[in-house]
Amino acid sequence: MADEVKLAFGLDGAPDANLASWKQEPPKFLGDYHLEDESYDTLVFEAQVMGVGMRILMWGMAKTLYRVSVTFSEGSVGTRVTLSGQAKEDVRDEMGAYLREHTRQL
Repeated sequence: MADEVKLAFGLDGAPDANLASWKQEPPKFLGDYHLEDESYDTLVFEAQVMGVGMRILMWGMAKTLYRVSVTFSEGSVGTRVTLSGQAKEDVRDEMGAYLREHTRQL
């Protein structure tokens, strides 16, 4: 899939604290996504990505959802974050900016 995203990166702090922080206030690149599901170590976000024009053409009967799963686990130092799912190009660009600014190398 062209919009597929798979990332692994490190964050300072404990996995539980990072999960709680992302749940409370997700990073800016997840602005179009909403929290859909969660487990003890994973948050699942979804975004409706079908444009209004296409929805009109489909009589409101179709929708395209992109889903991103974010798993927080114990890393060698801090938290290992594994992010996978689908994102449009502009969101992938925002992810790159976030990685450059907030993360540490694993």
